[in-house]
Amino acid sequence: MAKYQSLAEMKRTETVQTAIEENFARVAILRKVGGSENHALADILYDCAEGLKQCNSLACKLCNWRFRVQKVDEIVANIRREGRRWSVMTIIDYSRAFPNSELENFDVKQAKDRLRRLLDRSGFDKPILGCFESDFHVQCGLWLPHFHLLIRNTKRNRKATKLLRKKLAKLQPNHIKEGRTARPLKVQKLRKPFTQVGYIYKLVSNSVHDYYRWYFKVMGTKKKRLDNRLFCQSLCLMHKVGRRRVLFSYGERDWK
Repeated sequence: MAKYQSLAEMKRTETVQTAIEENFARVAILRKVGGSENHALADILYDCAEGLKQCNSLACKLCNWRFRVQKVDEIVANIRREGRRWSVMTIIDYSRAFPNSELENFDVKQAKDRLRRLLDRSGFDKPILGCFESDFHVQCGLWLPHFHLLIRNTKRNRKATKLLRKKLAKLQPNHIKEGRTARPLKVQKLRKPFTQVGYIYKLVSNSVHDYYRWYFKVMGTKKKRLDNRLFCQSLCLMHKVGRRRVLFSYGERDWK
């Protein structure tokens, strides 16, 4: 029998209580930064955390927690029932990194459409599902859009992955930071379903900070909460965009 039957059973995952506490932290930051839009969103998140009115906002940690547990549990159950091997894939769009001034103008729908065309032309099996994300890289002051995906580990998909890797090498030749090697495609076997699928659907943007890893003599990165101003801007945009806009699927209806 599998060790876990639900994401909620994992020791290191969020709980209802930690999600509520995070909502109150977001409320405090939104009110501290101020402005009518921030205050309005703070009131929505506060009412949801207090159990007065469920908001279902992408900016709400509590509603995202409920969605995340339900979505991840459903996917893992389907994977286990199917009995096939799966992989997780990250696709990074270096060429469309953008400054903070363009945050509200970035078109997530166009990014998803471009990805579907790439997957289709590369010959991938369906279904493929996942989520769009964008993190702010402090060193260069750019938001970096990327997708976390779940794909079957089939012979056809392995062949399609090789083709996609070649295409992305041409489309994404340069990293957004000087002296770094662009790696627009990363693939790992699915070994810990709840951990890896849960990571796909974490539904949060972070700031990425560079540091030097002395032992390995290479540069590394750490993710932290965005600074207060960017955090509020990100939350307000998430509230406008909605959860459905950031979710990605390619032939998911074939997998029910």
